[in-house]
Amino acid sequence: MRFRGKLIDVSCIQHFTRVLGTISKIIKSCVLRITPSTWYFILSEKVISGGIQIWCELPQGHFFDEYAMDGVSAEDNEIYLEVVPENLIKALRTAQAAKWIKIKLTKKHAPCLTVEVDLPTVSAHSRLVVHDVPVSVVPHRMWPDYQEPKLPKFDVSICMPQIKTLKNIVEKMKNLNNCLTLAANYNGELKLSVSTDMVSVSTHYQDLINPVNIVHKRVVHFYLQHEDVSLQYFMPVIAT
Repeated sequence: MRFRGKLIDVSCIQHFTRVLGTISKIIKSCVLRITPSTWYFILSEKVISGGIQIWCELPQGHFFDEYAMDGVSAEDNEIYLEVVPENLIKALRTAQAAKWIKIKLTKKHAPCLTVEVDLPTVSAHSRLVVHDVPVSVVPHRMWPDYQEPKLPKFDVSICMPQIKTLKNIVEKMKNLNNCLTLAANYNGELKLSVSTDMVSVSTHYQDLINPVNIVHKRVVHFYLQHEDVSLQYFMPVIAT
């Protein structure tokens, strides 16, 4: 297996770092699937048993100026690695003003994603910073566990309000209760509510576009599409 990629454009470096930062806040560990066309960050737990699923796609052509890889074989030209996103973020925190970033799959006593960052200096010389991020190779027999989740037939689909506003409301509600009730209908109405023995608080949104996807008493499917990045998040629900 072999992988080497190089990011040069400053906006692409910053965008790539922001995406990884978002993923690292959601999950501690995930599988990185590398193909000739796309990077995938995958968390695959069984929703039926209370786990969550995440599927994030990053088309390599939108981020990498140079990109080369060889998978496990010509027939299975892919690489699956178990990574800790926070470790990648730590390696990229010095890269916001970098001239370029190289990411390579290496083996230094153990498999690593080696991140090389070329930083500018006041002199004509460059300063190269190297980070080795430990990874684990996922065996080929386990690859079927990390395929894109199959979508169920949804009872309700609705476009969410502005994410930043929604985030602020949910963060305040979580101080009252660990569980939040989410309800939506085909009239474009969305309700977020929490209840305790002492108080009930709810927030209502109206005039939202109907085609989050909801399967009644089973699962909520959040789908975020922003420019060249797509992120899917599957969350199990508690029947009320």
